[in-house]
Amino acid sequence: MNVVAEGQAIDEATEPARWLLASGEGGIGLTQTGALARSVVRDAAERWPSWWNAELFGPPHREADVAVLQALHEGLRRVRLLRRRGRQLMATARGRALAWQPATLLSTLGADLGAGEPFTEEIAAAIVDALRTHEHRDHSALAAAAFARISRAPWCGPRGEPVTERDVSWVVGDVLRRGEAYGLIERDPEPGQSRFLGPHVALTPAGGIAFRAAPRPSTSVVVFDAELVNARGVRATVAVSADEHLTDLHDAIQEAFGWYDDHLYSFWLDGAFWGDENSEYTSPVVPDHGVRTADVPIEELDLAAGAKIAYVFDFGDEWRVRLTLRQSEPPDGGPYPRVLQRVGQPPPQYPALDD
Repeated sequence: MNVVAEGQAIDEATEPARWLLASGEGGIGLTQTGALARSVVRDAAERWPSWWNAELFGPPHREADVAVLQALHEGLRRVRLLRRRGRQLMATARGRALAWQPATLLSTLGADLGAGEPFTEEIAAAIVDALRTHEHRDHSALAAAAFARISRAPWCGPRGEPVTERDVSWVVGDVLRRGEAYGLIERDPEPGQSRFLGPHVALTPAGGIAFRAAPRPSTSVVVFDAELVNARGVRATVAVSADEHLTDLHDAIQEAFGWYDDHLYSFWLDGAFWGDENSEYTSPVVPDHGVRTADVPIEELDLAAGAKIAYVFDFGDEWRVRLTLRQSEPPDGGPYPRVLQRVGQPPPQYPALDD
């Protein structure tokens, strides 16, 4: 495949993700349960009619009706390209950037085929290996290949029970839906058969590109201890790839303490809250002229073990977090950023109003 054909394949595969990310620049409406609004669901079903049989069922009514769209929404939030802000879904700074970088976006989505869960990652790897060696496989053949792979390791269920072929088959279905949402996997069911269990499953041309070579691993992972200064005894440990940005560290802190990302924030590398402005990196949302933003790779900051960083979120309520760089270590396959440990119960971001 030549360069032009590869570019076209990548553009086509990532079109749904880029559409959702572009929509997130202005905010995507959500229901009270956090699902995509009905208007967004119907728009998606019209754009990609293979996702929903409108002739048979009429227009979809909710996100759960369109399983591939639901997988795309969940995936883009999991890899931190979209985030919820109240009743809206917003593209993150990285999400806005990748909406214009299809090749990088494809690589990011390919790395998330297993959703960052070790058991699912193992099954996803088995599916990719099977589809690399056979042009088409059916669901049952993929489930058998995946079961054979996980049988070589001591996997077990949540109560210690052995994993069954049925358990694996369910996970295979999830991986295939995610792969279809990401433009990596395609289905071609025979007439009258379920599109989710049909005989023809294959890698798309873009899927072949994404899985042609293993993605380049991060050189290291940076682990931080995060102490919530506003609440005694509340702290967390978070890990971020060295090639990720301070904005990703911000995302990890948000997850660790259960905050909505709806306020400004800043990091001070001198370790002092509201410290030297020359050490400040602030949220990349219309910053003042000449101010450095947090959209900078962590590995470029030359931080050493034991380094202290002061972080303030919400300049009104002023949530303060003291960060200490604990160590750098080799990556374990991700995903990053992620929360490794939580201690204590953080107070609610917004205290209940008195009646």
